[in-house]
Amino acid sequence: MTQAIWDSLVAETQFATELTVTGLRRLCSVPTEPELFPGGYKALNYALHVGMHSYSSGLERLCKLAIACNVYAATGTFPNLRSYSHKIGNLLDAVGALTPTSHGTSICKAKYLVRPLDGLDPDLTSMVERFANGAGRYEHLDSLWNGETEVSTYNEWSAIAARSSVSDEVRELTSIKKAMAEAIGSELVDRGLESTGQMAMEDLALPTYEPSVGMALSLFRKVRWASTMLDTATYYTRQELPLLGEVVAPIFCHSSADFFKYHIAKIEDEEAVVEELREVFKRIRVREAEEDAEDLD
Repeated sequence: MTQAIWDSLVAETQFATELTVTGLRRLCSVPTEPELFPGGYKALNYALHVGMHSYSSGLERLCKLAIACNVYAATGTFPNLRSYSHKIGNLLDAVGALTPTSHGTSICKAKYLVRPLDGLDPDLTSMVERFANGAGRYEHLDSLWNGETEVSTYNEWSAIAARSSVSDEVRELTSIKKAMAEAIGSELVDRGLESTGQMAMEDLALPTYEPSVGMALSLFRKVRWASTMLDTATYYTRQELPLLGEVVAPIFCHSSADFFKYHIAKIEDEEAVVEELREVFKRIRVREAEEDAEDLD
């Protein structure tokens, strides 16, 4: 294998990983309850198209990498994957038909080699495939010239999201994330850094919506499985294959709650964060009390 092929495998895996994480983060911020945004929710649901575009492309690439590396590990030749196109369902089935080729213990946990069964399927996979194939990706543009175009991605997402759920742990992490944004924003204002920190706060304060978080975590589990298959296919199977688990495992080899904690809420040490927040909110309450006293003077 040439250095160019080695470099291409690593770069493609890095590309697919970042696309996927970017997509999942954005999908968590899709509002699914229009009544919370009277007259304005449609200005926010574009996040769904941003997230779906990144996620579907990332998942497709990870599946194709898993298939390509598995076949190469077994035969010494990479397959032509063009026939799969953007057919997410077929790609997931093809990954499910693979026989893991590694004889050792891969970087990811063996339990993640099992294809996840999700109560939101087949609707969830069908929605991702419809979007990836172009019907969803281009629905707004197509509707401009074709009055029969169905703009349905948001309605599909909201309907499936209504059936999703999250664990108590994820719900608690969501509360911590919200408290982090409130605390940091208040501290910046108190230190005279409101304008300086404004752009950073926009990202930190981006809200998440529980139904969409549930959907995103279902989508995450598909990616975790595909990336574990990729890890296994390259884990000392052939000397010329890079250990691609070193790229995907730090991001995807987690429980759903830990993925949300590290890569959506961006909390490294939950206990330390909670302790710091307690101290910050003590200061905030003191400031608020002082401001209330001044208002009464």
